[in-house]
Amino acid sequence: MRERFKGPLLIAATAILWSFGGLFIKLISWDAMTIIGMRAVFAAAVLALYMKKPRITFRPSVLLGALCMSGTTILFVFANKLTTSANAIVLQYTSPIFIVVLSAVFLKKRPTATELVSVAAVFAGIALFFFDQLKPSAMLGNILACLSGLTFSGVFLINQMPDTRPEEALLLGHIINIVIGLPFIITHITAEPVSWLAIILMGVFQLGLSYVLFTIGIKLTMPITASLISFIEPLLNPVWVLLLTGEKPSAWALAGAVVIIATIAVYTLLSTRRDMRLEETGETKEKAV
Repeated sequence: MRERFKGPLLIAATAILWSFGGLFIKLISWDAMTIIGMRAVFAAAVLALYMKKPRITFRPSVLLGALCMSGTTILFVFANKLTTSANAIVLQYTSPIFIVVLSAVFLKKRPTATELVSVAAVFAGIALFFFDQLKPSAMLGNILACLSGLTFSGVFLINQMPDTRPEEALLLGHIINIVIGLPFIITHITAEPVSWLAIILMGVFQLGLSYVLFTIGIKLTMPITASLISFIEPLLNPVWVLLLTGEKPSAWALAGAVVIIATIAVYTLLSTRRDMRLEETGETKEKAV
């Protein structure tokens, strides 16, 4: 029983740490690429310490996982700079729906009726985010947030491949971000205390420690389950930003968030009931044998 809940609990702890990402990005005055590169420096150091003898094998699953993780973090930071934190995080957490879509396209897994309805409802919710976002920057921010949901779903799927090594993929993803962000770090970084405090907390705890927990938890959790548990993050993320910066999402964005969160919640309940029935059936067959 303890092992059964260990993975989900670690993913939940990860999501809580991740939920501070939007707040830190709003508090840091630096441009997006400087933030991406600097927080990767601290996160990579934490992950390397956790691995003790860090190495990267460059196998396909590691390379794909690193690219998905790098893409997710880059897209998310840029989205936070261009649109509200609430928009960025809720749109990123359309990842369970992208898992359904990617599974159907690449794994030839036929979606159930529940999954099809959920996909349609979530995309309807996404549409609401764009109704009052007429400014080009906000529109672009919403688009980048949706794309981060796509790459985020790839993280969950790739980490379930037989030869996957999540910690290597994460470390390589951070290294990619450091290399990309280095020119901006050299030319754009400033000495503001608030920005430095936020980037250190962000790199060490919100990104570094959280991904250590993630690498352990993802091995013990099914991809769709992990993705859905991680939905703790979009619930808490806008709260921290609202309390400390006063940033509020628009009425249309709130409506879209309600549609998306409600859809995912119902989908989670139905999926859990289905999995429990399958598990009970499997146990019954095992006892009969």
